[in-house]
Amino acid sequence: MRLIVALLLLAMSTACAAAANEEKQVPLRDSRANASQALLEAKDYKVNSYEGVAHSYTLTKEKLTELPYMMYWGLQSVDPLNYVGKEIIIDKFVVEDHPLAKGKVEVYVYSSEGQPFGGTSVPYRRRDDGGYWSMDGKTLEEIQPKSFQEWQKAWMARYTP
Repeated sequence: MRLIVALLLLAMSTACAAAANEEKQVPLRDSRANASQALLEAKDYKVNSYEGVAHSYTLTKEKLTELPYMMYWGLQSVDPLNYVGKEIIIDKFVVEDHPLAKGKVEVYVYSSEGQPFGGTSVPYRRRDDGGYWSMDGKTLEEIQPKSFQEWQKAWMARYTP
């Protein structure tokens, strides 16, 4: 009987260890993710981890007039029209030494055709707080020279299909 209990415990602990190892698998990285990490490191952010592809989509003018895409793209320093019709891949990283927060920050790096061009950031595990920040931790009001209402009106006039 003791042998059966010992074997059963061994089997259960082996299964639990295997399940734990599966959960901790590191996402596969490619040259795009490496370029994204290099961009973050060039900004002197300490990269703690690469969390994989968070989202991908083809950018359309329609998306540019919908939340949250309108806000995400308003935080970029590039002209969104240069990316309409292109696939956008968003890689998630967890970093430190970021101006948005003293601790960890989630940074979402935007890439197209393998080249990172911008991104967004949010305090670690606080995405539901409702804020939008650029890759460097700036708000829309800090980036755009207009009030939000003026910016939104001009944005909608430019990008409404």
